[in-house]
Amino acid sequence: MNHPFRSPRPPAEADRLREVFTEAAYDVTPSAVPLAAIEREGRRRRRRRGSAVLGAACGVLVVLLAVVVLRDGAAAGPGEWVKPPAASAGTPSPSPSVPAGRVRVVTPGERVQVAPGIKIWLTEDGKHWLEPGAPGAQFRSVSDGNLDMSRPGVSLQESGQDGSYFLSGIFHGRGEPARVEVETTAGEGNGTALTLAGRPGWGVWYLRTKVPDSVTSVSGVTGVTKRVTVYDSAGGVIANQEFAP
Repeated sequence: MNHPFRSPRPPAEADRLREVFTEAAYDVTPSAVPLAAIEREGRRRRRRRGSAVLGAACGVLVVLLAVVVLRDGAAAGPGEWVKPPAASAGTPSPSPSVPAGRVRVVTPGERVQVAPGIKIWLTEDGKHWLEPGAPGAQFRSVSDGNLDMSRPGVSLQESGQDGSYFLSGIFHGRGEPARVEVETTAGEGNGTALTLAGRPGWGVWYLRTKVPDSVTSVSGVTGVTKRVTVYDSAGGVIANQEFAP
């Protein structure tokens, strides 16, 4: 079947259509732009981005803290907190140039087992000790005038049994003790100090040591101790005393 031929629209009709569409467009009033809604949406998106950035920063901080804890706490297991070791109570921290000593702060009358069968306790008036073979407790006063407490000094008591010697005495001077160095005929050793709280200005030192058989006792005096020096935490000397071996 043959379709009838349709001729194109006359130019005048096309121009008329354009005029009609243009007039219709002028009659259309565009709606107002929702600026307030756009601003609210912008603020909401900025807050969301800020929360995401803050959350990421907190996550990084937690990771860094975990790394620090693991470094400071050595080998920690999963979920395990390892506390760094703390200095023992009553033990001052000496300077790096001074080897660590042993100092124990005791309460008045507190008996300390310092060697097998030997106990020492301190009161405000001096040193008390009990040892095997003695008829009872012995005492050395810091207030009866036998010790010159106006200047630094060190006293000495020695006792020996089966080649083992127990050396002890009272030290007095300014400062808090941190280390006791004892030089004997068998060599040098680090003693232990006992002191009362409150900086009384004195304390007790002691050391147990082995001495060669060549060292003999004369008239009950063993002659084992050669020198006793008490240091503070800065390496300064609180008291020093030489003894004739």
